[in-house]
Amino acid sequence: MGRDDLDRPPPHVQRNLRALAHGEVPLTHDGLSRLTPWRSVAYLRDLLMQTGVLPPADRQLLLFQRWLAEKLPAVGDTDHRRLLGLFAAWHIQRRLRTLAGRGPLTSDQIRQARDEIRLATSFLNHLAQRGRGLAACTQADVDTWYAGGYTARRLTHAFLRWAMRAKHAPALVVPHRSTSNPAPIAQHQRLALLRQTVNREDVPSRDRVAAVLVLLYAQPLTRIVRLTTNDILHEDGEVLVRLGDPPSPVPEPFAGLMLTYLNERPNTMTATNPAARWLFPGRRAGQPMTSKTLELRLRRLGFPTQRGRTAAIRHLVLQAPAPVIARMLGYHDDTTAQLAAEAGGTWQHYAPGDHTR
Repeated sequence: MGRDDLDRPPPHVQRNLRALAHGEVPLTHDGLSRLTPWRSVAYLRDLLMQTGVLPPADRQLLLFQRWLAEKLPAVGDTDHRRLLGLFAAWHIQRRLRTLAGRGPLTSDQIRQARDEIRLATSFLNHLAQRGRGLAACTQADVDTWYAGGYTARRLTHAFLRWAMRAKHAPALVVPHRSTSNPAPIAQHQRLALLRQTVNREDVPSRDRVAAVLVLLYAQPLTRIVRLTTNDILHEDGEVLVRLGDPPSPVPEPFAGLMLTYLNERPNTMTATNPAARWLFPGRRAGQPMTSKTLELRLRRLGFPTQRGRTAAIRHLVLQAPAPVIARMLGYHDDTTAQLAAEAGGTWQHYAPGDHTR
């Protein structure tokens, strides 16, 4: 094999580019949706949007719509296919478009949407095995379904509630069981992990900065990956991170770690991300790293994201009034108030607002 063979794009890339160049496929978002394979097309779409050839569109929503267009025809039962199509159009896609109007959709939001379709499909098959359609579903059918694994089937809630609202199913009781966060790590474990973020130079600075945002500021990974370099402020010798209002101060030695990382962010020297402003740039044009990728990296290094975040927020609401913590970290007041009560906080009667007058 010669050098020219190594430099030549794979056959599917040549085929897609040729189809676009010759006008066989229109250079539009709808046109790109006809091409395969989807991963290569998604990469090409990102590049075309990044360079202004295509207008901006939510890539995650487009990927979901493509997945749905392949998923629904594969459903053998005509009535099931019709119900799933209605559920997707009137509940899931409506919700996703609303969320996309507020900001870019995340891979986790799309994963949930896919899981809701998959579980709705499985539930309809469960009814069929019991000799019933959705209109004749009984409470016993629902209870038996959830008895097979409540946590794994919890996302069936959306389909059942939509079906009852739309009169496709009779009135039923959807089981509810608490799926609260796992127990937080102990405070001494959290402090030991924070020390590791400073001392473990064998760990990439990207992962250490992400761990600090989890363990010090109780930030979920879905929010961390949406941070940009503009959210790190360096003013009058002080480093702040904009998570809410006002920005939160970053103490040393974490401030130094964060500033060092800003100058060595990965994935910024490639053709796809020449001017990326994401704090954690991804490999696709104009896109940040996915929360799932970041979670896997931290898990391999021994940083417990969910339990560590729970420990951090519980510690913080014991140090200051819940409304203050909520505003600084971008949480809802009710969430921090509940956590403060669970942690035995003494700020329950604090009145939020301007106390300077």
